[in-house]
Amino acid sequence: MLITRLGAIVVVAALAAPASDALAQAKFPNRPIRILIPFAAGGGTDVVARIVGQRLTEQTGQPVIVEAKPGAGGGIAVNELMRAEPDGYTVLLTTSSHATLPALAKLAWHPSNDFVPIAAMYSYTFALGTNIANTSRYKTFGEFVAYAKSNPGKVNWGSSGIGGPQHLAGAQFAKLAGIEMLHVPYRGNGPMMQALVSNEVQVTFDTQTLVIPQVEAGKVKALAIASEQRSPRMPDVPTIRESGLDFSIQITNFVLAPKGTPAAVQAALNKEIASALADKSVRERLEGFGHTVPLPAENTAAAVKQHIDGFHGTYGRLIAELGIKAE
Repeated sequence: MLITRLGAIVVVAALAAPASDALAQAKFPNRPIRILIPFAAGGGTDVVARIVGQRLTEQTGQPVIVEAKPGAGGGIAVNELMRAEPDGYTVLLTTSSHATLPALAKLAWHPSNDFVPIAAMYSYTFALGTNIANTSRYKTFGEFVAYAKSNPGKVNWGSSGIGGPQHLAGAQFAKLAGIEMLHVPYRGNGPMMQALVSNEVQVTFDTQTLVIPQVEAGKVKALAIASEQRSPRMPDVPTIRESGLDFSIQITNFVLAPKGTPAAVQAALNKEIASALADKSVRERLEGFGHTVPLPAENTAAAVKQHIDGFHGTYGRLIAELGIKAE
């Protein structure tokens, strides 16, 4: 009789567990959500995470906590995500360079297959800026390329760090343009932009958010923008393609969850993020930074995976070809 009762208890418990899991998923979220970012607090990704996180808090009624986990080119934040429970309560907001981390540091994980792509947050491109003092040598993008070709190794160009988006953009550009420049990596966008303003480096690729204020202050000139079309924020600046070089780059910041996160939770996260980005005030603030915000219908997990895999293929090959290694 005792064995029979124990067996019944085990059966009931086994049946109740999936029902309990399903109930928890149906009520998702019912406790705070952590958004990890792989960069220092106060940077562009952190600012956007807090803007969108506030809207998510208003929508769900649950606190959204943004945690900066900088270091190792994004590897520290990735490791934190991989240790988290796959329940949707810890996610990572990262950038396209996540796709190239394994190529840079010989890591064992795959950038999309070992994580769950959830949704894109925003995309952006880079402007090629030069210190205003250099306009005595070149005033246009074409003149800059001609100058760099005739002065190999004499132009310093800055990036925000080895293997980061600015580094990859600059390396690909130099390769396609057939020019030789000296790469000077810095620890973040702030020091890189300061180096441009002081003419320690002559050119950089950086976001419109950072370039435009320096252009308006008369310290930097934007030579070109690395997008498919001209930017509404910089309508007088030509695209690199207009100048005859087939080069453009789009960086996307997207949300990942741990592998094994239930499908229902993935869908709920995607829906909440898309809804937050559709909010008029949120969209206007992000677009004010020069970002492109995806429409809800386009913001699918499949689209995020496609971007990650495409970036992984293109820039993973470039990293191998140029022998770029993590710091």
